[in-house]
Amino acid sequence: MMNQILKVYYSKKLKLFFTIQFFLSMILTFFAMMNLLKMLQAKEIEKRISETISLHAKLHAIFAESEVEDSLYFGRILCSKIELDEYIFNQYSPENLKILPCKFSGKSLEETGNICIIGHNYFNHRFFSDLNQLEIGDEVIVKDWKEQSYFYQVYKKYEIEEKDVEQVTKAETTREITLCTCTWDKQKRLIIRAKFICKKI
Repeated sequence: MMNQILKVYYSKKLKLFFTIQFFLSMILTFFAMMNLLKMLQAKEIEKRISETISLHAKLHAIFAESEVEDSLYFGRILCSKIELDEYIFNQYSPENLKILPCKFSGKSLEETGNICIIGHNYFNHRFFSDLNQLEIGDEVIVKDWKEQSYFYQVYKKYEIEEKDVEQVTKAETTREITLCTCTWDKQKRLIIRAKFICKKI
């Protein structure tokens, strides 16, 4: 008789435990889904802003009368291999970087030296998300506002620690570009270096 009472008692406790666990799991799942939804909405808003800014950049390229040096935009970066086609802000800021790649350091495309361009890896094929697919010998094009194309060829690909980013912004005695983004685990920075090959009008 006592054993039956204990069995019923423990059965009820076990049922209560699983019921509580079920409801806790449901609550946690609900909050996780809400958080995910907010993140997706934020990403969608950033994407729309980026598309609007890109449209503004195209119009700016057509109608702007200001000098290139005074422009909000540095130019446009293209790479057919990874379907990259993005406008570049002339100046870096955390806010700008959410919207478009930014020139982080360097001067003019016409000058000798290193131009460092950074872009987010959003893991969704936007901006520099597919930069890891580039290999030695691949071609990257940067266009200025006169639609002059500057062709570069990748000659180096490697990863660095986040704190070492400054080493890729140093001046060089050759004309080249350095592209920088996060690795897929976000622990390091992927660096693509490309040397200037030629200019086409």
